[in-house]
Parts: sequence; structure tokens; C-alpha cells
Amino acid sequence: MKSKFFHLSASVLLATGIGATFVAAPAQASVCSTSNISLGGVNATACEGAFSGNDTGAGNPLETLLDGGLFASSVGTADWTLLAKSDESNSLFTAANGTNIGSWSLSQPLTSNTFVVSLKSSTKYSAYLFKDYDWSQGLTGVFNTIGVDLNGRGNAGKDLSHASLFVSNIKSNPDPQAVPEPATLLGLGLAAGGMVISRRRNSR
Repeated sequence: MKSKFFHLSASVLLATGIGATFVAAPAQASVCSTSNISLGGVNATACEGAFSGNDTGAGNPLETLLDGGLFASSVGTADWTLLAKSDESNSLFTAANGTNIGSWSLSQPLTSNTFVVSLKSSTKYSAYLFKDYDWSQGLTGVFNTIGVDLNGRGNAGKDLSHASLFVSNIKSNPDPQAVPEPATLLGLGLAAGGMVISRRRNSR
């Protein structure tokens, strides 16, 4: 009798302990990673999130954060502009809404090669910075929403509601080949000067 009572008591305590552990365990939160999104095979430079709420709309939440210095440690101060959203009609920016892993693309290079893509899933979003992106790498990329909001099992991201594209006022770095080296300029100047002197002597 004592043995049965002992086993029953132990079972109840074990079940209670397991139940209490599940109740006390904190809900898993998504934390973004620069590998959650890439463009032309190049991962994001930095990321922030996940944030609760919407990235766009009343009060321009993410644009306000960006203008307030969200990525200032990476790019310094900048003014940011919402350029396009994947759930609105536009010819510049597309993303595979309704999937947790998918592709996204731009139809042409942006006015700045420093920009942010925000992934919105359920009631959260994460922001991904691309700094000094080399447009020759390509205009198509992939994303994974695991850094935004987790599904019920906690092993994958929830489907993408929309993606948003923000561009900075930081001008693209000039092509190094387009700016002549000082030595080249000096050489050209000397050559031109030599030609002028030579013509003057020949004309006498």
C-alpha cells in the first residue's frame, strides 16, 4: 500500500514540476541576424530587431527610428526615406509575401548604396542594413523571417506580411576608376606642357 501511494505521489509531483516548468519558461523571442537576408549573395551589414508593432504607417515608426540614429554606429547620421513596400504596387521592389523563406529583388540600383530592408511578420519587424553595397553583385536576394517572429513550434519564422525599403541620403561612393590618380594627372600635365613647348620651338 505504501509503495502504491509513494509511486502515485511521485508521479503527481513529477507532472506538477513539468507543468510548472512549461508555465515558467519564457516565450522564445526572435533576434535578427545579418544572415537572415542577402542581396547578390552578400549578407546584410547590420540588423536590429525584432521590434513589436508595424514598421510603417501612423507615426512612421521605423523611419523615425532610422532618422533618430538606429544604425548611426555603422553609417553615421543620415536622413531616411521610405521608398517602397512589397505589398503595394510598385515597379522597384518586390518580395515573396506569404512565405517565411523567399526571394526579393530590385528592378534597378538605388540612388544610394546604403539602404535598409525591413521584414514584417505577424506583429513584429526587423530592420536590415546594407552599407556601401556593390550593385555589380546583383539585384536579387533571399530572406528568412526567423529573425522577426517565430511560428508556434519555435523552429521557423512566421510568413512575411510585407517588406519595406528605406533609402538613405548617403551618396554612393564614386567608382575608384572614375577618379584619376594624382600621379596620372601630373603626368598628363607634363605631357601637355611638353607638347606646347615643342610646337612653339617648331613654329620659330
